[in-house]
Amino acid sequence: MKYRPWGPVDWVLSLSSPKQWYFFGTIGTEVRSLCSWTQLRQRGVLTGESFVQIQDVDSMKYRDRTRLALNDRREEYARTGGDLAKVRDIELMVEGFQIVALAREIEAAGSSIVLDITSLPKRFFFPILRALVISGTVQNLILTYTSPDTYADDAPLYEDIEPWKTLPGFGGARTKPEMWVVSVGFLVESLKQYAGGNPHEKMKILIPFPAPLAVLQRTWQSVARLEQGNPDDRFEKYRVDTLDMSAAFDRILSIAGNPPKTLAFAPFGPKPTSAAMCLYALQRDSSVHYPQPTVYHPEYSMGIRGNDPSNAVSAYWVKYEGEFLYSV
Repeated sequence: MKYRPWGPVDWVLSLSSPKQWYFFGTIGTEVRSLCSWTQLRQRGVLTGESFVQIQDVDSMKYRDRTRLALNDRREEYARTGGDLAKVRDIELMVEGFQIVALAREIEAAGSSIVLDITSLPKRFFFPILRALVISGTVQNLILTYTSPDTYADDAPLYEDIEPWKTLPGFGGARTKPEMWVVSVGFLVESLKQYAGGNPHEKMKILIPFPAPLAVLQRTWQSVARLEQGNPDDRFEKYRVDTLDMSAAFDRILSIAGNPPKTLAFAPFGPKPTSAAMCLYALQRDSSVHYPQPTVYHPEYSMGIRGNDPSNAVSAYWVKYEGEFLYSV
């Protein structure tokens, strides 16, 4: 077990000498997408910032609602003191090399970086996090994540899902994985389809717990759909705190064993758990598989937890004064 600090922003920042941080985040349709930046800006610790506004594949169903929500976030950003010139439009399904180029720009911005993964899709934040971890320039790295009040329940959270692929930069070694580690969320149709086509592969399932009641209910419904029609011993379940990235990483280490088995990952669950998968996979050359949605519900989530920004934003030390805290 290794001490990897995480918690409220004020407490996490208090663990080191004062630093000037460069912030990278996403202006999204969700209210929570700006919460981390606002908290850090109010504390006067940011020396610079940049944002991406990620364009989904065009959808007649959500086009107007998405446009209005993005305009609201942009206006909020400008009203709070942000410079819209620092916001870059980029397409969700952009080529991988363009995401790598974006990561290099962030890396070159300073030695202390805050990466907000709240509204950053996994095909973006996995390669960006990888680049910042292995960088010799970045000496201090903090991830932030803002918990919502609730999630949309009137429609699927995302639609028009791409085929099952590895995430950019996470194709893995050429050897066949000995074990799958999967985090579950609200939708598991693609995972169920893959599992049905590969009946001999057993999976370790990371289930978010504790978690809000509405999240728990929908998560266990996903688990039930995944298990339906499969032998009882095919899926082994483990509980992992929704927000505890360090505990999720330790759980992965224990699942891998010693000597470690070759793992493959499928990050369908909460972002902090997905980040733990990323931090393990980049060190072991593990493959990470994800069917990227191309259209997101404009109200994917609503509000922030407890309507309290200081409590809703979680911050995680990943690199501290050049030391990588998640080394295997």
